[in-house]
Amino acid sequence: MPLRFLLFLLFMGHFSLGLSQTKQFHGIDVSHHNGIIDWKTVSENKNIQFVYIKATEGKTHTDKRYKENISEARKYGLKVGSYHYFRMTSGAHEQFKHLSKVIVKSEQDLIPMIDVETADKHPISEVRDSLRVLLRLVENHYGVKPMIYGTNRSYNEICGIWFNRYKLYLGRYGENPPIIRGSEHYYIWQYSENGTIKGIPKPVDLCRFHPDHNIEGITYKKQE
Repeated sequence: MPLRFLLFLLFMGHFSLGLSQTKQFHGIDVSHHNGIIDWKTVSENKNIQFVYIKATEGKTHTDKRYKENISEARKYGLKVGSYHYFRMTSGAHEQFKHLSKVIVKSEQDLIPMIDVETADKHPISEVRDSLRVLLRLVENHYGVKPMIYGTNRSYNEICGIWFNRYKLYLGRYGENPPIIRGSEHYYIWQYSENGTIKGIPKPVDLCRFHPDHNIEGITYKKQE
């Protein structure tokens, strides 16, 4: 077999491997925007190691499908966690009071997560101060440091290096992983917002662990 052809086959093998790795995913995150989910069907997808479900936003909003989603996902054996969408339109204590009523400890398989995507036109210093308070309240209540979600851009612009002490779940769509100021790597990379999963009627976020991490690091050891 000609050497050129052998080299071509080797190149195509590496190229194909790269594509398959890019398409690999370990988990998803969902909200009411994904529609009515057939969790039995979703649970048959063996790629899914974890599911993060939107629970709350601000000081009053609860996702209208949260209770159904978390109950049904756990019913069919999926490992689930809940996230709160942080807003500067209300104080940290008000937001904590709300989320702690909705996100029940005994219903969580994964550590809680705080979603930080907007400063709501407030100075960044104020956002960081309020976020620190909320993160500490959540940690004290649930007995574990929460994870932080953000887009790669929003995290770098809003949060800054101090928050790198938390596990980071960052969105950056495409083939290039998140780049974090002052830190070597993320914990989970949300690499697509247009995934197709049987049982979920609308496009879904696809996520994967950093090669150095796995589900053990986000498993919630329930507190009494």
